[in-house]
Amino acid sequence: MEVKNKKILILRFGALGDIVHTTVIAQALKKAYPDCEIFYCVEERYSEIIENCEFIDKIIPYDQKQRKKLLYNIKFALTLRKEKFDIIFNLTNVFRNNMIAVIANPKRIIAHKKDRNLHVVQDFYKTASNIIKGLILPKNLILGIDENILINVKNNLSCYPRPYFIFSPGGSTDKNRQGRIWNKDYWVELGNELVKLYGGTVFVTGTKDEAEFHHYIVSNIKNSVMYSGKLSLNELKCLYKLADLFVSGDTGPLHLASAFGVNTIGIYGSTDVKNVSPYGEKGFSVYPDENQCRFCWKKKCKFLKDNETYTPCMESIKPEKVLELIEEVLK
Repeated sequence: MEVKNKKILILRFGALGDIVHTTVIAQALKKAYPDCEIFYCVEERYSEIIENCEFIDKIIPYDQKQRKKLLYNIKFALTLRKEKFDIIFNLTNVFRNNMIAVIANPKRIIAHKKDRNLHVVQDFYKTASNIIKGLILPKNLILGIDENILINVKNNLSCYPRPYFIFSPGGSTDKNRQGRIWNKDYWVELGNELVKLYGGTVFVTGTKDEAEFHHYIVSNIKNSVMYSGKLSLNELKCLYKLADLFVSGDTGPLHLASAFGVNTIGIYGSTDVKNVSPYGEKGFSVYPDENQCRFCWKKKCKFLKDNETYTPCMESIKPEKVLELIEEVLK
């Protein structure tokens, strides 16, 4: 089918990285059919991710705090129904989303079915390209920024020497992401080596809940600044866009940074680089050797003892291995 002049809704409430990845559908559609109108329904707390994106015409915010209330979801769906969408892309196969899509009553619902043999961006793209003619998979994802915010962030950074290295270490107490957290001492060693080799400044970003973990890292790296819990998503987007290098575990911010054409390096343990490596021509990955347990997708590591924080797969990735890749990237 073709979608010229069609009214289309992308339904994906979260999470941060998934929202970034699903913008491939909007991008591919707008490139092939500039006259189609694309709406994106997302949790209100994440709406800033896709603000100023040239491929999205309107953002419809969803109140995450009301998600368990049946009446709210029905009323929300009826509001969507008034828009008379031609197509709804339902990108999360759960009861709530399925119900909302059906009540919204578009002419057609296109549901996403996960394929673990593909990178997640290619997987979401296939959801559209299997049905709609003329789409082309983009080599890079593209997000937008507020130019006024960019100027303010740039001014705030002007007192810090370049290059700008951004770390997004995640949180050591996140029990659902055991195989994604890199040792805080490894972060310290990597940061100091980067400053020693290139000069510049290391910025550490993340949520307020991660601040204690991040404070240890910042307090032990020369020329480092902590922004964890201090910036809005729009400000983070601008900070990431200004980076010379972004390093992270498999987190939402990693995928956000990759959508700004930044040199992006992901450190992977339990999640598979085949599926979730940073997308784009400037996205790179480092991961355990073949003889090491890796890519299991388990939320909890069977090899991790109660008094331990870091999984064997992540512990096996030493700072010198990451630094070797960085030196190759920054040549």
